[in-house]
Amino acid sequence: MKNLSIILAALSAGTAPLLPQTSPEPVQIVKPAYEAERSGHEAVAMIRKTYEKDGYAEFLKELDDSYTALKEKGRLDEFAEMRTGYSPEWQEWESRAAALQNEKKQDLLSAVQDQKMTPFVEKVRSVSANLSDESHENAIILMANLRAQAPGMGKNSDENRLIDLDLEYEYKSLHIDLPGLSVADRREKQCALMMEKLEKMLAASSEFKDIALKQAVALYAQNFDARLAQSWDIADLNALTNGKRKPADALEEKVASILTVYQEKFSDLSRQFFAEHEKN
Repeated sequence: MKNLSIILAALSAGTAPLLPQTSPEPVQIVKPAYEAERSGHEAVAMIRKTYEKDGYAEFLKELDDSYTALKEKGRLDEFAEMRTGYSPEWQEWESRAAALQNEKKQDLLSAVQDQKMTPFVEKVRSVSANLSDESHENAIILMANLRAQAPGMGKNSDENRLIDLDLEYEYKSLHIDLPGLSVADRREKQCALMMEKLEKMLAASSEFKDIALKQAVALYAQNFDARLAQSWDIADLNALTNGKRKPADALEEKVASILTVYQEKFSDLSRQFFAEHEKN
């Protein structure tokens, strides 16, 4: 099996948050953990408003200059060589992971089913929501598939343009850590970076001859901010399992337990999948 670990990492786009799995700045837990937190919807709406007013222009230019310098020095190949192409195992893994993800969503929804609406309950319901129908999911999976491909590996020039953009923004995402940047600021800038990527994808697709691919990009763009908001809420809830926050009450303890169980299930699934395919 060829570099399946890379494939699994790329597939995280379909089964895991788009934002880093970190919480905002650590706080003292003296009241319910999410009482003062913004919802993902509120956070992303604020970032979108700032983005559209060019509030991140300087930051985005710094990343663009860094990427351009790498490209001009001929070092892009070193960064792209990890991309080994689409693997037959990809679809199998995606199917198994999606089934487990749906099971997790149902358990989380059950945990808050009879609870009154609070910021915490709102986050749990947010991360459990299904935001896409089958056509949207297929478009999301297609865009994720491109993350395994190096420049020139696309089936046509239009796919290759998207692959080039994906490689560019993978580099930028990995080099987003600026001196003095807090965890909260990093989350915000990561979100703005993905907004810029989508804008460039849509601009590129306006010239595509591949109509099906053009439509896939348009479908991928639908509910994009809602998916970012869901990722924001997932990152906040994951703070309960990564040592950043302590559960403040019985409900938070129950949700934390569910999240921990499914972290273990995903780890078990990965180990099993590697064991099944290690000789390929």
